[in-house]
Amino acid sequence: ASKAKTPLALVYVHGFSASRGEAAPLTELVARELGANVYYTRLAGHGRDGDAMAEASVNDWVNDYAEAMAIGRAIGEEVIIISVSTGGGLAAWASTQPELSANLKGLVMISPNFQVKAGGASLLTGPWGAQLANLIVGPERSWEPQNEAHGRLWTTRYPTVALLPMAALTRLAREAPYETVKTPALFVFSDDDTVVDHKVTRDVASRWGGPHEMRVITESGDKENHVIVGDALSPSTTGEFAAFITEWIRALP
Repeated sequence: ASKAKTPLALVYVHGFSASRGEAAPLTELVARELGANVYYTRLAGHGRDGDAMAEASVNDWVNDYAEAMAIGRAIGEEVIIISVSTGGGLAAWASTQPELSANLKGLVMISPNFQVKAGGASLLTGPWGAQLANLIVGPERSWEPQNEAHGRLWTTRYPTVALLPMAALTRLAREAPYETVKTPALFVFSDDDTVVDHKVTRDVASRWGGPHEMRVITESGDKENHVIVGDALSPSTTGEFAAFITEWIRALP
């Protein structure tokens, strides 16, 4: 895109422990179709080493989002958010805050995280969250990437306490007053997602005050059915996602 302000700007918000590449080239494809400028948010603690993940707070992520929206407004007349997982929970909550949603034209949430499926997840937001996390998971959480890109674009090992702000954010996102939101929203997810509980996503969608659509995906390349788009984990769906997201944005009032 040129340096000129475009009618639309796309702002991408990545998921917990991920980075801008998690769903690539989805946002680029949509931007090309719409002639839109793009900004990729990097949430605090991400894209560095695992220990850095423990330094971030919900407040940091809200500030990152505010900055991303300000950049979006600087590079486009109106802003479309494209978000994945915990980035989707953050974007949903932010849409209930007038100062964070100025010039927001539409909100795309892919596998939005309003509630993780892991047993004991609700304990993380309680008063003993850090101690319980260490007790249940140990001082460090790590997981095996599905492939090279998964290992490169995600932080696969980090202190367990890094889960606490993520859990606190999902709780905020679950409990936000969506009845008042006017922004159009597109919820895209698979009911076979093993990471996030989309019964809660359906509940959020049912409370959404503005126009909203749910697109339920039945097949993806990700064996967890969570990162359901992007060359890293689900290359087979990227073209289809780019097409229907572009179409949805074009139809916005």
